[in-house]
Amino acid sequence: MKIAIVRLSALGDIIQSAVVLQFIKNFKKDIEIHWFVDEKFEGILKNHPLIDKLYALPLKDKKILKSLKILLKARKNNYNAVIDLQGLIKSAIVSRILSRNNFGFDKNSLKESFAHNFYNQKLELDYNENVFVRYLSL
Repeated sequence: MKIAIVRLSALGDIIQSAVVLQFIKNFKKDIEIHWFVDEKFEGILKNHPLIDKLYALPLKDKKILKSLKILLKARKNNYNAVIDLQGLIKSAIVSRILSRNNFGFDKNSLKESFAHNFYNQKLELDYNENVFVRYLSL
């Protein structure tokens, strides 16, 4: 089983969202986890023992074509699920490119409510809920 986590940017939020990895691995030991991040933040997650594959996207440099090539190649992994922990339009688009079986928050639970249009599976949860509760709920 393979899943992808999308948390592209925001240094502190990337660190906080990495807490989900231990719960996923405890739930299913043989699960393969791939993480998608802006290359600017690659160093934070590089060599993380619970991430099997790290994809660094050149988003800050506006290299859209290069990012798209990386995503289309990664899509061949046939992810069982893609979880968007960021909930922004850019991360929702990334999750949709990777798989139609993607998870995110519903329109009332997002800062950028339009992002919900890119998710197949949506979770309604108060936007002001504790960030760890939000991450773990997905």
